[in-house]
Amino acid sequence: MPAGPQQFDLQVYDSYQTRDPAASLEGTDIRGSVTVTINWNAGGTDVTEPAVAFSAAQWSEAGSGPLAIFDEAVGGDLQPIGMVSWKVSTQFVKTMEPDTPNKRYRWTITPMVELIRTVLSTVGNPPDAEVAYTASDTAQGGWIPQA
Repeated sequence: MPAGPQQFDLQVYDSYQTRDPAASLEGTDIRGSVTVTINWNAGGTDVTEPAVAFSAAQWSEAGSGPLAIFDEAVGGDLQPIGMVSWKVSTQFVKTMEPDTPNKRYRWTITPMVELIRTVLSTVGNPPDAEVAYTASDTAQGGWIPQA
């Protein structure tokens, strides 16, 4: 049963092929880490305000961009065609988990971190943003007797 703040990290990942002649042939690996703090009360049965706090993302050596994207041009040379970057979006869900036979319940907190990849074209294509990865974990509070 938690008592007071509970901290853990959620990791997000993506691998993207920029076709940059200076980059790896396998693509660029993006890794981010967000520290989650769930603020349980002293008894570990509920959360205080703010219920969940998320740190800023810490990025691996590749960073979060923007990185140039290349494609083949006439004649076989590579030319830049846009930029790609990543950011994180965070949220959490608080739900009640019942234990009806024992006449009790507890709160569960599920924080989520989404890694969003955004591609911006410099050759007239529309922007494209998508969730590349979602990380989550569920923490359980202490049991509370039902009235």
